[in-house]
Amino acid sequence: MFRIRQIHDASTHQNRLAVSAVLKIYRDVFDYYPEYAAKIATLMKFPNNGDFEVVLLVAEGHKDRILGFSLSFYFPDLHFGYLDYLASNPQRNARGYGGALYEACCEWFWQHKAHGLFMDVPTDDPQLLQDKSELAANRRRLAFYERSGARPIANTAYESTAHKANAGAFTYLVFDDLETGTPLRRKQLRAFLRRMLAIKGQMDADDSKLKLILDSVVDDPVQLRPARHLKPTPADAQGDRLSLEFVTTGDAQQIHHLKETGYVERPARVHAILKGLEPITLKELRVRHFAQRHLLAVHHRDLVQFLRRGEQNLGPGKLLYPNVFPVRSPDRVPQSWDNQAGYYCIDNFTPVTGNCYRAARTAVDVALTAAYRVSQGSRLCYALCRPPGHHAESRVFGGFCYFNNAAIAAHYLSQSGRVALLDIDHHHGNGSQEIFYRRNDVFVASIHGHPRLCYPYFSGYAQEKGEGAGHGFNRNYPLYPGVDDNGYIDTLEKALKAIGKFRPDYLVLSLGFDIMRGDPTGTFEVSARGMYRIGRLLASTRLPLVVVQEGGYSLRNLRAGALEFFQGLLHPV
Repeated sequence: MFRIRQIHDASTHQNRLAVSAVLKIYRDVFDYYPEYAAKIATLMKFPNNGDFEVVLLVAEGHKDRILGFSLSFYFPDLHFGYLDYLASNPQRNARGYGGALYEACCEWFWQHKAHGLFMDVPTDDPQLLQDKSELAANRRRLAFYERSGARPIANTAYESTAHKANAGAFTYLVFDDLETGTPLRRKQLRAFLRRMLAIKGQMDADDSKLKLILDSVVDDPVQLRPARHLKPTPADAQGDRLSLEFVTTGDAQQIHHLKETGYVERPARVHAILKGLEPITLKELRVRHFAQRHLLAVHHRDLVQFLRRGEQNLGPGKLLYPNVFPVRSPDRVPQSWDNQAGYYCIDNFTPVTGNCYRAARTAVDVALTAAYRVSQGSRLCYALCRPPGHHAESRVFGGFCYFNNAAIAAHYLSQSGRVALLDIDHHHGNGSQEIFYRRNDVFVASIHGHPRLCYPYFSGYAQEKGEGAGHGFNRNYPLYPGVDDNGYIDTLEKALKAIGKFRPDYLVLSLGFDIMRGDPTGTFEVSARGMYRIGRLLASTRLPLVVVQEGGYSLRNLRAGALEFFQGLLHPV
């Protein structure tokens, strides 16, 4: 696990160490322009000069080790940003740090109401490259940005004229609209170019090169180059658009929003999934409200009341993190409400807020709406909810989860038949396991990162098979880092075979896109195409299916993975 935070200045000892680590990464990665390191050090002494704001984000791992950084500039009067450098530590294995930093950078600008983010990216045109060996790396870099929705600006003289401002390298000016959907206007681009080239290229208003670039910006709105490096998604067998029934948390997406840099469970996740599913016809259902008894059938009343009291005890923007955990006397509940956080929470990174109960309660209604729809005869319904739920046990919460949406949906369906709950999130669903561990009417199977290495660390071992009446009705398939598509599919086939022997009437799926390569919290190497294969395999069960969204914290993976998974799931078997 790692976190991303902003370095506002180099005034503290911790920040000075972080900046020093950033400068070392910069020198290692960008050794062709070493003098810029001194400029970075100077910028951090004066991070806001009135004309622009310096935005330095760092990815920090264990013991505050700097794993990567992004350096950007924000022009508040223009409402645009410019990403100058993005790099991860070359001495550490690639683990999606660059992707996570880019997404955090985009979110920073989105939160500051920027209209978009610009960046220079080396050309993929072999005619403009002196060193042809750079072509493959440049194509991979442009593919990375295309997957995030950013593409080169077309029909201007920028790349053929401004290269002297980029150490002689031919670059495209790439634009990311931060998923606002707002077109870039000609006037806006010209204003940005004047400012950026004056700072980066030392081009004054009379510079002939600047005039040539500005005069070449004629499209209004500005046109972006079509994507060149993205693989096409599988076509529908009948040539028609697929359709998917879904229900989502709506306003609760924004209600449950912590403005902490690096907090990965955020509203942009839902937006990214819906963006990825645009090629599919989506049929949104109205959220039904369900009685409290469905929640209390799974969760203890004391936990529910503790979370609900956050509405009265915490004002806007206030967070409560646990600081004491009842290791020695777990049966003794602290008297004061704020000291009870460690009694009801299993970790120190899932806070209580004034809004978390309302958001989590809405997520429960979303999952129950999907379960109700399937109980009434629908083959498939997708509960696109946040916060997620599978780490929430009957008496405790954690892992960004407050109430167990999937378990509540499974219990609801168990009143009508036998239910299998399959969890394919990267992290073990300790909550779902605990809730049904002594029951034989709900079969629980989970494929996840090995708990010796992955959160939540204390559950998910293969020998955990249930207790009492539930013995034999719980299966865990822990996997070590590096599992690829074929390895994952092999394990999924084993899990589905065990589920088949149970002969369920319904299947509830806890879906996590954090099994995909590059997720900041995961260790697997499942590709977008692997998600398609997973969807196809689940479709082959022909079971009525409720899909409940859990984790997945790379927005790029959410877009690509959601489309591939549901295309696989929806195609005729």
